[in-house]
Amino acid sequence: MPKSVLLLGATGLFGGHLARQLAARDDIALTISGRRLETLTPLAAEIGAQALAFERTDPFAVQAALDELAPFAVIDCSGPFQDYGDTPYDFARAVVRAGAHYLDIADGASFVAGITELDALAKEQGVCAWSGASTTPALSSAIAADLIDGLDKVELIETTIVPGNKTPRGLSVMQAILGQVGKPFPRQLGGRKEVAYGWGDGTRVAPQVGEERLKPRLASLVNTPDAALFPKYFGAGSVIARAGLELGLFHRSLSVLRYIVPALKITSLTGLSTPLLKLSNQFLSFGSDAGGMRVRVQGTVAGERQERLWDMIIPDGHGPKTPVQPVVILLNQLIAGKVVSGARPALAAFTRAQAEAQLSTIHAKFERRDRQLTPIFTQSLGEDFKELPAPVRDLHSPAYVARFSGMADVSTATTLLGKIAALIGRFPLKGGHVPAKVDILADGQSEVWTRTMDEKVFRSVLRYDPKRGMTERFGPLTFGLDLIVKDGVLHFPVGKGRAFGFIPIPKFLTPVSRTTESLDAQGRFQFDVRLSLPTGGLIVHYKGYLEPQ
Repeated sequence: MPKSVLLLGATGLFGGHLARQLAARDDIALTISGRRLETLTPLAAEIGAQALAFERTDPFAVQAALDELAPFAVIDCSGPFQDYGDTPYDFARAVVRAGAHYLDIADGASFVAGITELDALAKEQGVCAWSGASTTPALSSAIAADLIDGLDKVELIETTIVPGNKTPRGLSVMQAILGQVGKPFPRQLGGRKEVAYGWGDGTRVAPQVGEERLKPRLASLVNTPDAALFPKYFGAGSVIARAGLELGLFHRSLSVLRYIVPALKITSLTGLSTPLLKLSNQFLSFGSDAGGMRVRVQGTVAGERQERLWDMIIPDGHGPKTPVQPVVILLNQLIAGKVVSGARPALAAFTRAQAEAQLSTIHAKFERRDRQLTPIFTQSLGEDFKELPAPVRDLHSPAYVARFSGMADVSTATTLLGKIAALIGRFPLKGGHVPAKVDILADGQSEVWTRTMDEKVFRSVLRYDPKRGMTERFGPLTFGLDLIVKDGVLHFPVGKGRAFGFIPIPKFLTPVSRTTESLDAQGRFQFDVRLSLPTGGLIVHYKGYLEPQ
């Protein structure tokens, strides 16, 4: 006998795809619901489902619907779930109390995490309540669980979603995007909680499956259940969630608004959802109809660092079907009676194989790639790297995030030209004997060094390319580094330089570097960095020691 399934939000983008999938099945008797019967009836007639109109925020109407249908399962695809108010689980609670299974496609971090408040009730009723049965965290966690299998330590889990511009988008999607722009949220980086901002920190991502590769797309930080739940569930040192828009104009606009929203103390941009949705639809002829997803993991096996990638490409505009495929997988488990009762986020609730089998039905393609990670200083120095003392080797063999602290003596520029050079390079202008901290974020062929001398923070980006060698960028200035190991000491003489990546810096303007790394008398990592103008004037000089935190 077919199982009675009640689906909310069937007239929306994601719910509509799910309604068509479920209505085509012989083992499910589908009822679609919403606020207005006149909106539901055409879809119900098209797909062969029943229609029932009620307001999900009206407890009496909800109870009447549940009494009438006695559903096996109820699926909420309405959203946006972060706008469900002060008592967000009233509807889910009513469903569970009625003895029905509950699933939703929520991607709001706090909503998904908080579903556990229904756990005792769900166990008492012998049903399951799953929140986040969507791309994140259900699909992303299933893939992450597969990728981290066998790792001794999980340093990074990063999830990135980059839809194609030609694929349709609904109002709830636009509301979810705009609701996060410029909003602070906690994320874990290197084992510490930090504050990140929605749609900040952009980078480029290009999912690839076989010979098919999407053009690189910008992707920025977003607040998803992954960021909130993965650190504890997977024991990951860093968890990053990103999303991107294919058209650079749209994505960069959000990145600019990321700064404007907090600066002007704007409560939310969701009020612009309807006009901006209409505006974005005017650009549907641009870009592509192919979307992508990447789950990336870094960790160690027997002391060796590895990176493991899972890329997915969904062609021909099928991308919007992705968020509801986890619902199908989990509903199949419920129908088969293979689920333990309780209320919980949909974390690693199915396998990668199950995910790929279901995703194949919407024409998705996927590929996993694993590789060893070799530190950039090891690549640059080759066999000479082994001649360095252990503390120096250790500092230059970092995890995804490595943190060091110690003390430093800082001397600063005294001439006008030296101070100008220090400002351009963002070096300290105040000296003294100060606490020193260095955080290294090592990712692929680059390392971002964030140095804190007392209260002054300055960064540089080291990058190794087999053809160009090692370079270091300070603000707009990039210099080649001719690394040399002599008598166990690492030297950093500066080679050619460029401004803004393409303007050659004449040799008479190139700073002189007298930089070394070695051991101090106590066997600690010791640094001595002196940068001077070609004329001999000091730019900055800092020396001291560092120890792992």
